[in-house]
Amino acid sequence: MSASCSPDTWQERMRDPRLAGSSQLQGALVQKYFQDCRSELETGENGYFANLMSMMTMKYAPQTHPFLRRVVVNLPGNVKLKGLLGLKGDLKRRPLVIVRLGIFSNVEDFKPERAWLMMLFEQSPFNILMLENMSSSDFVANNNQFSFGGYDEGIQNVLVARLLTDSVEPISQLVDSVHVFGISLGGHGVLFSSLLNKYNSPKHGALINSFTALCPVVDLKKTMVALTEGGVKSAFVDLWSRQRLTGLDKKLPALVTYDSFAFLSKAISEIARTYHGGLSYISSVRLPPEMKDSSDFWGLNDFWKYYKQVDQPVLIYATEQDPAVPFNLNSELLQNKELKVDSKNIRVVELPQGVHCTLPVPYDWHALATLFQSYILSHSPGFKMTERSLEVELSDEEWAGFFDEGSRVKFEVQEPNKKSGFVTIEMEVENAKGNEKTMNLSLPLSQFDFRFLNPELSASEQEMIVRWLNQNLKLRIQPKNGKYALKATWSVAM
Repeated sequence: MSASCSPDTWQERMRDPRLAGSSQLQGALVQKYFQDCRSELETGENGYFANLMSMMTMKYAPQTHPFLRRVVVNLPGNVKLKGLLGLKGDLKRRPLVIVRLGIFSNVEDFKPERAWLMMLFEQSPFNILMLENMSSSDFVANNNQFSFGGYDEGIQNVLVARLLTDSVEPISQLVDSVHVFGISLGGHGVLFSSLLNKYNSPKHGALINSFTALCPVVDLKKTMVALTEGGVKSAFVDLWSRQRLTGLDKKLPALVTYDSFAFLSKAISEIARTYHGGLSYISSVRLPPEMKDSSDFWGLNDFWKYYKQVDQPVLIYATEQDPAVPFNLNSELLQNKELKVDSKNIRVVELPQGVHCTLPVPYDWHALATLFQSYILSHSPGFKMTERSLEVELSDEEWAGFFDEGSRVKFEVQEPNKKSGFVTIEMEVENAKGNEKTMNLSLPLSQFDFRFLNPELSASEQEMIVRWLNQNLKLRIQPKNGKYALKATWSVAM
């Protein structure tokens, strides 16, 4: 990319303390980046079919990843949430990101969300806890009652954040700060938990430091109606929901019979009819003034009238093309202020490319990962990183007279051998005249931001190393004592 569109340049701007206090300014900066650098950021496919297929068929095997572990989070009310916990393998305190999956997704099957796991865990200095959506088949199977939506998930997010920061819990020793990241239906709970955060944070600081929502549900009722109101799309969604929610009829007996292509609409109406209040609600979770836990499912999930003067930042990414969570029924309501919200902590970034937030397909991956990373880091004031480097002098006869002020280097990371403690970087150096030379560089795995504890690297670890270096390694040619040197730098947690 050009210097003006380099993700590193925009990362520095995002982390400027003068902007970190305002989600409006940070969101405006992200919007400007996508507008000013559109030709360099829109590097992939934007066809409807290509977007969806590429996102759904992305190669990744999180269930066998050595750095990820299945966990079950037990919450009040006998609520069990299945999750994947990703830890870097050291004892450093890091920001921990809670990721709430989208509709029907569980930790055994979350195809559309794999890219975010790679970006937030493998390529960033964060630990991660990925949690199933309440509409997943595993949640249905493991819990006596069934519901969905932001009210219940928002309360769960607060309870999980409390567990992660409770000094009695061993994991709290690894948590520098907590951040919440939600996708689609999971984003609805992120939005509600940003409101609850105001009333449930300790006196010494915020319980949750930042919130990110990708194509989130804003108006739950209208979105569910749009999904089930009829037509080809609704028929497809109905077939999909029947396949994903097998066993729901045991929890909702009325689902034994339903009209053709009316499974989901009947399930939703039964959930609303039989709702008894927040599944994980306990008296220790404070609701906004005048808001009371009740059996009014739709009323509780329409929490915007209580949303006032919230401090912690909420950044929303939304795509104009969105058949699942229509932009005009959701994020656009906040963007154009049709939905009256008495708070300035929310900012919507509207993107022309992508279908229901398939952003890694049409947009540059490295730039997206950098934006997500820099936003979270800007709200992690206690977390520090340090730069590591390796310098190689290029002074032998092979390089004599080659370098000039326009010299630049491109690189490709080679997948390391399973038993190797090093990774090879293949580089192509080009000077201002267009002349090219190649060279290799070996970097030790022990100096990266992970601790590899197994005697052999697994396939997942090999791929992770490549992804991490592609995101974090910086190479440059620089003058030194009248000669030139190659300098490699990367940052790790202190």
